[in-house]
Amino acid sequence: MKRISILCTALLIVALLFTACTTTGTGDVKGSTDTSNTPAAGNKDQGKSSEKVEIKLSTWAGSEEAAELQAIIDRLNASSDTYIITQDSNPADYETRLTTQLSGSAGPDLFWVSAARGAQFAARGVMLDITDRLSKSDKPAANLDDYYESAFGPFKVDGKIYALPWIMQPVVLYVNQDALDKAGIVIDENWNWDRFMEAAKKLTVDKNGKSLGESGFDKNNIVQWGFTLNGWPPVQMFIWQAGGEVIAEDFSSSPIDTPEAMKGFKFYRELIDSGVVPSQQTIRDRGFDQMFRDGQVAMFMGGAADSLDTRVENFKCVVREVPAGPNGTKATFVDLLGMGINAKTKYPDAAFEALVDLAEEIHKWKVMPPRKSIGSTENMISLHPERKDAFPAIVNSLSYSKPYRFYQDYPDWDTIFWNQLMDPIINSDGNPEELVPKVKPLLDETLK
Repeated sequence: MKRISILCTALLIVALLFTACTTTGTGDVKGSTDTSNTPAAGNKDQGKSSEKVEIKLSTWAGSEEAAELQAIIDRLNASSDTYIITQDSNPADYETRLTTQLSGSAGPDLFWVSAARGAQFAARGVMLDITDRLSKSDKPAANLDDYYESAFGPFKVDGKIYALPWIMQPVVLYVNQDALDKAGIVIDENWNWDRFMEAAKKLTVDKNGKSLGESGFDKNNIVQWGFTLNGWPPVQMFIWQAGGEVIAEDFSSSPIDTPEAMKGFKFYRELIDSGVVPSQQTIRDRGFDQMFRDGQVAMFMGGAADSLDTRVENFKCVVREVPAGPNGTKATFVDLLGMGINAKTKYPDAAFEALVDLAEEIHKWKVMPPRKSIGSTENMISLHPERKDAFPAIVNSLSYSKPYRFYQDYPDWDTIFWNQLMDPIINSDGNPEELVPKVKPLLDETLK
């Protein structure tokens, strides 16, 4: 009996020790065999651990935008069993820092990326190819059919997708409606270059209330200009509206010398020479968009997300579409921003899940989302009721918006385009007919 008692005691001690080694108070210890909250088999970055992994997100958001983004992240982190997103937002030298980080092994898992840099990163293999993951995902933000056709342009190489766009911001026309009403100007379906120039002249007013072209108009004492430009809006918009292009679809040349492209350059130069635009020195002294906010400029082309219609207090500001070209062709520039996954991430599956979840929420936050289902006029009004009058023009603009034709070495092309062509046209009275033949060979060479 004594031997049996001793044996029983020993077995009890072993049982207690075994229980103590396999039981925790949280049920969330690394190596736990509880797989009820783990991703599906095959997620190599998760294994059988029920722990959430940290997904580091890098953005250029300023303090206010970062705070709004953090509220979104907090909600996602609370609902996810897979990841915890940590935000690192710092706009200072963002692209330089990101490029340096990605060249090593300490970069973020997720990061915001501009269209120009996205094209470079995708071509150089810095971003993870997410094409197959998108096709296998049933999450709404992974449904490629829901995106506008041009949304993936900068983030696609050889048919492979390397980032999800999270904002698609077309250039629209912000107008001082009070000034337009006073001048008897109505913007309708016939809004084109000729009508636009005519309106800009009527809206260019001197201190005595006389418009440009009227007898006695004092060009030295203008109190309101009809329009403004300083390299923005981009001349590409006007070239597209005239039926031209600056980079061929196959990237073989820069057809800036075609009759259509020349029409765009000449109209840009005409706007500068006509007197409807302030001098570049005046714009620098008073502030480009500030002049519009102060009522010194009556029409201003800006991004849809600039929200000037809700930020201007001195007059009624409304959003309209940019004018069509001389033959009725509609085109506007669209700024695309995306979010990609570091090709060296340790957690590709969790990072992808975080990517599509975060994209879904940002699409509901930003103006405009790159998706048709979220970006309808009715839905955008429900999400942003304060801008209800602006969305018809913004949504229509998306249907004919175009990004630049970015490619790996686009910054080299753009440097020549600006320094050798556009800067002289804008700041040195440059003549497009003289400059274009000289610059075209240089641009063609960069494409080789």
